[in-house]
Amino acid sequence: MQQNKIILKLLRPGQQKGRMYGSWAALCIGMLLLFAAALAWFDFRAILSRKGKEDTMAAYLVIGKQVTNERMTQDPAKNLFSGTEIGELKKIKGVNEVGALTSNSFPVSASMGGNLHFYTEMFLGAVEDKYLDVLPEDWAWQPGQPSLPIIMSSDFLNLYNYGFALSQGLPQLSQTSIKALPFEIEVARGKEKYRARVVGFTDRISSVLVPRSFMEEMNRKYGNSATPDPSRLVVKVQDPSDKTFVDFLKSRSYTTNEEQLRWNRIRTVVQAIVSSVGGVALIVVGMALLSFILFVEITIQRAAGHIRLMKQLGYAPRTLRRILNRFFLPWISSAVVAAALITFGIHCVMIQWLNTMDLHIHLEDAWIIGALMVLMLLVLTLLLLRSSRNMLRRI
Repeated sequence: MQQNKIILKLLRPGQQKGRMYGSWAALCIGMLLLFAAALAWFDFRAILSRKGKEDTMAAYLVIGKQVTNERMTQDPAKNLFSGTEIGELKKIKGVNEVGALTSNSFPVSASMGGNLHFYTEMFLGAVEDKYLDVLPEDWAWQPGQPSLPIIMSSDFLNLYNYGFALSQGLPQLSQTSIKALPFEIEVARGKEKYRARVVGFTDRISSVLVPRSFMEEMNRKYGNSATPDPSRLVVKVQDPSDKTFVDFLKSRSYTTNEEQLRWNRIRTVVQAIVSSVGGVALIVVGMALLSFILFVEITIQRAAGHIRLMKQLGYAPRTLRRILNRFFLPWISSAVVAAALITFGIHCVMIQWLNTMDLHIHLEDAWIIGALMVLMLLVLTLLLLRSSRNMLRRI
């Protein structure tokens, strides 16, 4: 134990204390940047791909075929999706499900009496219940049922309130009030009439939706087919901004909500920034490691005479290495652990801040910090052991 105290006393920084602390700070900053870059990559990936929120609006797209001047003169059936095209879309990586948004192939009109005295020709849509973002309790229809539940697009209500109602001197309607207003739906020029009522609003699909059973029954009776080829599809995709998916839509001239596809460009920019920060972090870590190892070698070289004497007195090189490593290892470990704790604190703050913007990351995503901390401790320990062994051999 006495030789331990002697060698440790010889290794104390003394006049080189500033260099020791400078090397420690550089190593800590480099590790902090490295941990932060890795964590940011995981967090932004979770946000942009909506990990853990597969049933949100971001995971669903309504796509259709782009109407061009050339397609206007073609057979209208070519603007519908065939079974082959739907199958090709299902094979794209990241596409979980594809559902048909069936439209009416018969004329439909809606009218409302009272002060509104409203009448309009309209179109209807139907989709499987699992693709809806709202599912009211009374969302059902059976043949012979005189009432018809309807889910209306929130965009349609906004168009009425801020466009049509203001220009025509009609009252604006809230979602609650419009649910209380009954109106009449006429099918196939008055061949059938139903008392309709809005039971919910959707932000996912821009259409007036009816139960699928009603659409199939009316299409069978007054249209060409109970399940005609759809003009639009509802696609459940893992990541709407995935480059493979976006390129497929462009190659087929399919259209969708461009706002969601802009995530692709945002993600590219974010990944470039995070990658740049990671690259800088690796450079800083490398320079900090060189600085620290150089300091270790200089410190050992300063005590070379004393170490040489102790070797001549019979102290084993293994014992000397253990004492040297015991001195330097806490400095290295403390820098890595301090950087990991600071990064974890930043992660906790980011969770609270992003929650205020309805963007969610999870505390368990910080596992990458622990993994990197263990890895860097292992690498630094091996470098320290190798450096001290080589220096002792030269003394």
